[in-house]
Amino acid sequence: MRLKKARFFNRSFAKHALLGLSIVLLASCRLVITTDEKGYIISASGLSDCSQASCVINITEPLSETFTAVPADGFRFVSWEGVCTRAPTNVCKVTVSPLPEKHIEHDGNVSLSAVFEPSSVRRTWYRDGDGDSYGAADRAKLAFEQPEGFVINKTDCDDNNDSVHPWIKEREDGLDNNCNGSIDEGFVDILFYIDRDGDGYGDAEESRLERRRPAGYARNNLDCNDLSAEDNPDADEVIDNRDNDCDGSIDEGVNSYYRDVDGDGFGVLDGAIESLEPVDGYVQNYDDCDDNNVNIFPGANEQFDSVDNDCDGSIDEGFAEREYYRDADGDGFGDSLDAVQAVIIPNGYVVNSTDNCVDISNPTQSDADSDGIGDACDPFTDSDGDGVQDSVDNCPGTYNPSQADSDGDNLGDVCDPVDDSGGGSGSCSTTTEEQSMLNALNAFRAQARVCGSRGSFPAVPAVSWSCQLEAAALTHSMDMANNNFFSHTGSDGSSAGDRATRVGYVWSAWGENIAAGIPLSSVSAVMQGWIGSPGHCANLMGSNFTNIGAAKFSNPSSTYNLYWTQVFGRPR
Repeated sequence: MRLKKARFFNRSFAKHALLGLSIVLLASCRLVITTDEKGYIISASGLSDCSQASCVINITEPLSETFTAVPADGFRFVSWEGVCTRAPTNVCKVTVSPLPEKHIEHDGNVSLSAVFEPSSVRRTWYRDGDGDSYGAADRAKLAFEQPEGFVINKTDCDDNNDSVHPWIKEREDGLDNNCNGSIDEGFVDILFYIDRDGDGYGDAEESRLERRRPAGYARNNLDCNDLSAEDNPDADEVIDNRDNDCDGSIDEGVNSYYRDVDGDGFGVLDGAIESLEPVDGYVQNYDDCDDNNVNIFPGANEQFDSVDNDCDGSIDEGFAEREYYRDADGDGFGDSLDAVQAVIIPNGYVVNSTDNCVDISNPTQSDADSDGIGDACDPFTDSDGDGVQDSVDNCPGTYNPSQADSDGDNLGDVCDPVDDSGGGSGSCSTTTEEQSMLNALNAFRAQARVCGSRGSFPAVPAVSWSCQLEAAALTHSMDMANNNFFSHTGSDGSSAGDRATRVGYVWSAWGENIAAGIPLSSVSAVMQGWIGSPGHCANLMGSNFTNIGAAKFSNPSSTYNLYWTQVFGRPR
């Protein structure tokens, strides 16, 4: 289809309502007019009016027509779209012709439509001082209605000359008549450069002055090889020893790639290639010293294997003989008297020689009496250094070589402030912790309680502290800690009643609670543990008990470290 340049007229038409909707589809070359509810398009001949959504005019012969865009009530014309895009007003004349037969495959649709907007919109209007229907961008006014002497567009470049505006024919008059930014284009001699290879870039060495571009010439002189269309500023650089993209550099971006047979990320110099792009199996370094071994490359860990594993030129660097110590019991500590010299640590050996019990595993290396022999294999442990083994010491935490026990309660005088030889309940003053234990117990007994499977218990009277029962409790806590067991039966087979009798407590009833472990070291923690256990809870609420004594003892080398004993009694 061939289009002739449109001419424009400025005429006013009455506004009409949109009539209806229809769609007409025709084959071959067609003028397609589209409208909407905002306005419609009429023709001067009346043969090409369109008040529907789409009107199709089959172009079988040249058509010259003047179209007018008519806004609906409440709207105004803004601009054209399609073949009348250049028209500044709502009137446009168009000539459309079908293409010659030999170009019929290029036929298609030519569109025409108008843009309308609500007339209630406040918009910017531009001064049209010369009346050419084109406004000046620097002379604007905001208004709802179109002011006199103002238009919608702002494309005039000289609003004082009606012969200067967009789309007018340029003249040789020293002015930019068509407002395209150039003066007298087509009339002023321009330097053109020969383009022998037809790539759109000219040769700076050969040029000519013309008003219009001659065939075989270009406006620019950017070609660096006008004998090859493959060499120009838009070309991609390739490896051919030429400056393909005319940037002054030859084969820039080319990298050397080196074969990496073992895939460790390091290549060798032999077999190198050049490429603009990465190549599979190649890398950009040749730092490998053995390209057939993936474990040998710069940065690898050196091994003691007579090979340069890290490619630094040295073999087995960093490896030297040193002394290693046998760890026969596997506790991580070695025997200072059993050592070997080696580069690599042998199995069953360690680097330290500090085992204090070489034949028995002692991973904590505990040594309660600090005699250099670990508790795990030390048959004689004397924590206070008084020459008496802890298991029989009547005061293992305090130096007491005489083992004096004036009241015969098995608690040495140096750590026994109470004389329990008088019999009975053994009433005495209590420490802060002992008083806390007594208060907690009596507070619990003061209310009715449910002790799980042992049933319900009514509130019972308070109990008093007995130093004799305290001594019995301490004896058993020491026995469990020093002989590393946890049971109501003592290491000598004694019961809680036996232990109470030994300290002089003449009983008619007794009971005992025990506990072990660092988490239960406080009175509140151990009491909560006993309260939560039905059997222990039943002892706490026992109505036949009137006295209590309790004590804890700690031995770091034992399984639980800390042991509690709570003894209840009722004197006869």
